[in-house]
Amino acid sequence: LGCAAALVLFFALNTQPAPRTNRPAPDLLALLPGTAAGWQVKTSDLYEFRGTLQTEHLAQRHYIRADAGGSEPLEILIYVAYWPAGQAAVSLVAAHTPDACWPGSGWVNVPVTQPRVTLEAAGHPLPLTEHRVFSGGDVKQHVWFWHLYDGRPIALQDPRSPIALLELALRYGFRRAGDQVFVRVSSNRPWADIRGEPVLDEFFTHMKSLGL
Repeated sequence: LGCAAALVLFFALNTQPAPRTNRPAPDLLALLPGTAAGWQVKTSDLYEFRGTLQTEHLAQRHYIRADAGGSEPLEILIYVAYWPAGQAAVSLVAAHTPDACWPGSGWVNVPVTQPRVTLEAAGHPLPLTEHRVFSGGDVKQHVWFWHLYDGRPIALQDPRSPIALLELALRYGFRRAGDQVFVRVSSNRPWADIRGEPVLDEFFTHMKSLGL
């Protein structure tokens, strides 16, 4: 009975609604540049993913620019998702990283020498960044992403490991007071080729308000 009571208390404390529920959600599309000189900009409709991700706050824009050298166009894709405080468990958000979702869509994870890198954008260093490379046929995508909880980055856990996700749940609770943000930038070029692009600098300048 004592163990059962302790278990009930544990889940009660970790699933209670967050007290900070009056914080307005950010306008995600306003964070992503709507126009960029020399770029074609496409805004994605992510409605179908709202149920799976348990949030309606999703935004993605695709930036395409012709390469002066005549090779394939330069592409940058920026995606942002937001969960108000108490809306979703940290472990749920962590379970939808590119490591978990991209292979399920047919992409192959290409090993990289540095899965965590330090990048700079808009004149300031960014929090430690998860870096991946995926290939799909003749297409290769470089991917960089961050998971923020209450304005601070969370170290990535293996999304395919139940133990790792349970550790996240135990550390942050199943529903707690911190809002969450997931940010992903991907491109068909490495960071060295896109670093300093105004579209990225503008985006990361806007993201300072959310902790990135």
